[in-house]
Amino acid sequence: MGMRYATALVEEEGIKVDQVFFHDPDGYMIEICNCDNLPILPISSSCSLKPHNYYNKMIATNYGCGFMENEMLENLSMNMLNFSF
Repeated sequence: MGMRYATALVEEEGIKVDQVFFHDPDGYMIEICNCDNLPILPISSSCSLKPHNYYNKMIATNYGCGFMENEMLENLSMNMLNFSF
């Protein structure tokens, strides 16, 4: 059919996900992946994460629940920029 596509293999903490990206006739980008390999974590679990400070010690302040969601979306958008057609 001659459809242009891009593939990627993402590995994080030993979990591998194969991805295929292509544009449908309307111009929308479609992703097909074996995302069932990803562990399911409730978003509410991100509220208890406390990042390390510069001295590699746990800091006492707790980030709001929106912190991880923002980080996830920012990482996704930056990764999507790597796929240009």
